Amino acid sequence: MKHSATLILATALVALGGTALAADAAGAIKDRQANMKGMGKAMKALSETLKTPAPDMVVVKASALTIATNARKVAGGFPKGTGPESGVKTHALPAIWAKSAEFKKHADDLVKASVVLKAAADAGNVDAVRAALPQVGGNCKACHKDFEAKD
Repeated sequence: MKHSATLILATALVALGGTALAADAAGAIKDRQANMKGMGKAMKALSETLKTPAPDMVVVKASALTIATNARKVAGGFPKGTGPESGVKTHALPAIWAKSAEFKKHADDLVKASVVLKAAADAGNVDAVRAALPQVGGNCKACHKDFEAKD
């Protein structure tokens, strides 16, 4: 009887542990999706204000800061177990983990481009911001091309 109770307790703990892992994966996926959406919104706001004759420098600086801050979180936003195998809806392809060095290079390139963008924004140099933005967007596109599942 004591052995059966121990077995039941152990089984329950294993099941709960699996639930905790799934919850951790779901949380990590939710966090990285929010990070990406935040970057996307900042890219859109920055692009829109740069189309105007007199870009709003508050928007330029805030957007560049968001992009640079969020870019630094990309590489760490994909811990093992947070891909399709997690059972949580994600656009992350298994290639992220299979080609981790290539993925990290894309993430590092994004950080470098976002630093240039932020420096230009901080300096108030609209022409330099306009020149840096396509580099950031190009890095986003390159990574999405190789590592994001399309709906």
